[in-house]
Amino acid sequence: MLEKKQKKKSIGREILEWIVLILAAFLITSIIQSELYAITEVNMTSMMDTLVQGDKLIMSKLAYVSKEPQRGDIIIFLRDEPIGGFFGRMGIYISDVAMKLKGDFRRNRLIKRVIGVPGDKVEIRNNVLYINDAPVTEDYARIDPDLGIVLNGSMDPVVVRKGQLFVMGDNRGQSMDSRNFGVIELDWVEGKAIFRILPFDKFGRIE
Repeated sequence: MLEKKQKKKSIGREILEWIVLILAAFLITSIIQSELYAITEVNMTSMMDTLVQGDKLIMSKLAYVSKEPQRGDIIIFLRDEPIGGFFGRMGIYISDVAMKLKGDFRRNRLIKRVIGVPGDKVEIRNNVLYINDAPVTEDYARIDPDLGIVLNGSMDPVVVRKGQLFVMGDNRGQSMDSRNFGVIELDWVEGKAIFRILPFDKFGRIE
């Protein structure tokens, strides 16, 4: 009888240990994903040909701990949703997991390239981008196959204030970005896209 009780106690203890291990693993993964690095997926066409739908990327959440985004950086941000510190990031991660289990994704999470930083004047004239009145050569921007130009359109001058960024997709003809919804707030930024892990034939650092 005593031996039977000890056996039950041993099984119960083993189950409890497994539960603790699973919870600890989830907590560690959550902290890594919310505070250090995260895997994210491209769900739209606005960054073609640099990034295409289905690409899986590693995002660094440490990239802007001691500095702000620079022109040319590819960033991931939550439009109209401040990140909100540790607990905010943890809440976003848990919400993302719940959405993924339902086969959904956060639709305000956007991937764009930083075009203007605080102090910059951004203007577009006849499909040519100007930063601080100087025309910009954009090797990364997609050239429209029919018209043979980058479809920047036209836009009156916008001055980027402190705590703001002006962002655009590389596929200018198919991108909703700061030309449409205005500058974004710095505290919406989750991190910087630094590495592509899938597909394997494009495995490597993101420029």
